[in-house]
Amino acid sequence: MSDDKTKREFEKTIDLNLALLRLAGVVSSERASRDTLASLAFVCMTINTVSYVYEFATSSYTLATVLESFAMIISLVAGQTRFVILLWLRDSCQTMLNICESFWSTLNLREKKIVQSYTNKAKLLSRCYLFSCVSTIFFYVLLIQFGSLIFSEPKHFANVTLYGNNSSFVPSEAAKSLQATDDKRRRLPYAFFIDVQETPWYEIVYVVQLGSMISVGLTCVGVDTTGPLLILIACGYFDTVRSRIENSYSFESPSSLPVLASLSIATKTKIATETTSVTRTESSSRNVGMKNFRTCLNHHQLLLKLCEDIENLTNIMFLIQLITSTYNISLIGFKIVEDNPGKVKFVTQLGIFIIQLFLCNWPPDLLRSKSEAIGHAGYSMPWYRYPRNLRNPVNMLLIRGQKPVRLTAGKFIELSLETFASMISTAASFFTMIRSMN
Repeated sequence: MSDDKTKREFEKTIDLNLALLRLAGVVSSERASRDTLASLAFVCMTINTVSYVYEFATSSYTLATVLESFAMIISLVAGQTRFVILLWLRDSCQTMLNICESFWSTLNLREKKIVQSYTNKAKLLSRCYLFSCVSTIFFYVLLIQFGSLIFSEPKHFANVTLYGNNSSFVPSEAAKSLQATDDKRRRLPYAFFIDVQETPWYEIVYVVQLGSMISVGLTCVGVDTTGPLLILIACGYFDTVRSRIENSYSFESPSSLPVLASLSIATKTKIATETTSVTRTESSSRNVGMKNFRTCLNHHQLLLKLCEDIENLTNIMFLIQLITSTYNISLIGFKIVEDNPGKVKFVTQLGIFIIQLFLCNWPPDLLRSKSEAIGHAGYSMPWYRYPRNLRNPVNMLLIRGQKPVRLTAGKFIELSLETFASMISTAASFFTMIRSMN
């Protein structure tokens, strides 16, 4: 009963991300339903990828639209690749979630609130990301329907199609013939490899496209936030270990005077009134403190192993996301500075790409600082007063604390806020180069 309660408590703290992962078929209690949902999500992504590859192969483009369309194809393929990687490692992902749940069962109420503060950050990032993607889908669907009321030249908007960048949706203005821009022709909201005009086929394809794009958006948000979720949970557990270490300073040698200063008021009163129980109280307190500290060391080792598993799960996914997001920030910036009355619609896409880069870099940067804080807490301990049999574990903690956890993209790019700033700078430089070519 208590295990069920713990499971419900933990799942409630990550309910949004867990729902997205279940919808994508990454985690589920039933294997059949998991495989069905994963297959459905993959088919939706494949249909959109094939549609835009077909459009790219059968249309003529200027330099700007060639770069943009190529970015779209790369982004769709990259999104599918990340999804396939997570599906391939979904058993490992489920195992890591189970480990996080087992850690949760060892926490007291105060420590659970600490971890919840980090899972709330993960949910906030996921909500912002999800809202941006879903609102962008419907925003451009509305523009397709009411573009003639917004733009003074409807024929330009008739060329607008949409493509998915993993979990975002970016307009692509393809240069087509005048016949294709005829206002009487009905336009689908997204690229499709079949020209559908007749009723009811047009309406059916329209609904299918909208549903598939929503599926792609939800799937990719779930995939893109899996790594940050696990990282932020690990940050919370590192914080609880640091807190326990800082609160375990009282188990010193019984011959040292500072023991009395570290005891509670109730214990001091008891020592003053019951002198015969001094030795027993000190011994009991010291044994409890030693046991708690050893538990902290064990938890720290398990957290380091968890971080290694997170690195193995996310390093390729983060590398793909870094490259595609940086490239697309450059392209979106290029579209924003164009002399185009509808360029305001690109602003939301720019925000989505920046969120993607932020998701790659901020959680690993926070994890590095929290793991480093364990070493600082170890240095603050009066370890030189500890029993001899406890000094070796403390020394190992001090040595390991000198090497904080560092997550990477592709095993060679360290993820941090410095990397985030560097990627933004690289995108700006690439944008300048593309603009000069145009």
